[in-house]
Amino acid sequence: MRVRISFSSREPLILPINYNYIVQAFIYKNLSRDFSEFLHNLGFKLGGRSFKLFTFSRLLGRFEVLQGNKIKIYSPFELIVSSPVDRFIKDFASSLLKSNGLDLIGQGIEINGISVLSELDEEKCKDGLFIKMLSPVVVYKTYIDDRESKKTYYFNPKENEFAVLVRENLLKKAKLLNICDVDSLNFKIEPAFKMDQKYCKIIKYKGTVVKGWMGIYKVFADFPLLKVAYDTGLGSKNSQGFGCFEVIESKSL
Repeated sequence: MRVRISFSSREPLILPINYNYIVQAFIYKNLSRDFSEFLHNLGFKLGGRSFKLFTFSRLLGRFEVLQGNKIKIYSPFELIVSSPVDRFIKDFASSLLKSNGLDLIGQGIEINGISVLSELDEEKCKDGLFIKMLSPVVVYKTYIDDRESKKTYYFNPKENEFAVLVRENLLKKAKLLNICDVDSLNFKIEPAFKMDQKYCKIIKYKGTVVKGWMGIYKVFADFPLLKVAYDTGLGSKNSQGFGCFEVIESKSL
C-alpha cells in the first residue's frame, strides 16, 4: 500500500541537507505508540535480521540548496510512503489526519491531503518497465580488511553485484512476507542512464556516511518480486529513506 501526502507551510522549511533521519523520526512520531515501539525496537524478524518493511521518498517539491549544508523546501511539498503492511500505512495516515499540530524540527506544517496510490498493474509489467528513484537506492557489502577493520563497500549500478544484491535483498523480504517459491523468482535491474556522479548521492545518516544512486532504471522481474520492491523499496536501508521509486512511461525518458 502506498500513499502520497501533500503538505503546506507558511514559510519555506529550512532543513539539514541530510534530512532522512528527520523524516524518519516524523513517521515514527506519527504512528500509534505501540506500533511505533514495535517497529523501532523489534521490526519483522528473519534469520536474526530485522526488517521494518517500509520506505519513503525524498521531500518532493521545489527546493534550494543553501550554504552550511542546509536545504530550503518551498510549500507545497509531498512525501510518498510505501509498505506491504497495510496496518502501517493506515495507522500513519490516521494519525496525521487526527493530529492537531504537525512539525518538522519545530517548523509547523499542515496536511493538504492524503491519497492512496494505485497498485502495480501486473499486465503492464510483463515486458519490463522503467522506474525512477524517488530516494537513492543503496547497495553495499561489509568486509574485514587486512588490518582486521570493518569496511563497507557501496556498489554502483554498473557493477554486476549491484543487481545480484538487490535481488537477494528482495528474496529475504519476500520470504518474510510468506511469498511461495521465492528462490525461483527473477529480478533484473540495469541503469537506463549514462553513469554520472550527479546521480550518486552521499548522505550522512546519524553520523554514518551512506552512498546511494538516483536515476532511471529498466527492470525485468516476476511480478511477486516486483510488488515486494514497490512496497518495501529497492536495496538496503529502506526505512531510513532509501530505495523508494515510481514507475514511469518509457516516453518520459
